[in-house]
Formats: sequence, structure tokens, C-alpha cells
Amino acid sequence: MTEDQDKAVIYIFRPLLTTRADLDWAVFYARQRAQQLGLRVVSVLVQDSSHLDRMGTLYRLLREIDCAVVITPSLAHVGGNPRRVTAFADLQTVDPAAAHHWRTRLAAYELAAALAQERDERSEVREPREEARR
Repeated sequence: MTEDQDKAVIYIFRPLLTTRADLDWAVFYARQRAQQLGLRVVSVLVQDSSHLDRMGTLYRLLREIDCAVVITPSLAHVGGNPRRVTAFADLQTVDPAAAHHWRTRLAAYELAAALAQERDERSEVREPREEARR
């Protein structure tokens, strides 16, 4: 890996993983995803439910290290909604392998909504609804 590669941060919400081995595997697969994308992992952020400002913490870390890509094991780790991260960075998921691109034309209220602390206090994760078949 070289300094010229784009940087990535691995983000994991610890309560979704039951054992230390699950955490180790999640980090391993996220690093593999970064390698597939030609990204250099510069930080691994693992947060538990005691962090009330999870997205705010992630946002500040990305700005501090000048990074624009987050890799996470699944959308569940960011509350099931990619817009929570794409308000300020690209989001890559491991399972399923998917890219959610940074929404660059964003109003200030949209960024504030994505970083809202009250959303982090919810413990349930909702899966996206299937589109109605015609």
C-alpha cells in the first residue's frame, strides 16, 4: 500500500457482533473490501451503544484525517440507512458488496439530520422495504 492510495475508515457498531471473533472477522472482511477497491485503511472505528453521537464521531474522524470513504460490514452498522453516511462520505458495504455515493449537493439541514443524536439512541435496526412488484 502506498501513501497515494485513497483512504478509508472501517466503521463497526459493536452491539451487532456477538463475539470477539465476529469483530475480528468483520474487520478482516472490511480490509479485504478496501483492498478490492484499492483503498488504504487508515483507521478502524468500533463503537458501542454508549456512544450517543455515533455519526457525529465518525464525521469528525473523517474530517480530521481527510478521508471520504467509510467501509462497514452491512447497512445495519449505520442504522440501516446509507444516507446517514452519504451526507458526508462515500459508503462501501461488505455484505452485500455495494457502493453508496456521497451526496455532494446537500443542504445544511440534511447534514444536521444525518448527524442528529436522537437517531443514534434507537436500538432497533430497520431493513429497507422491498419495492412493490408491478
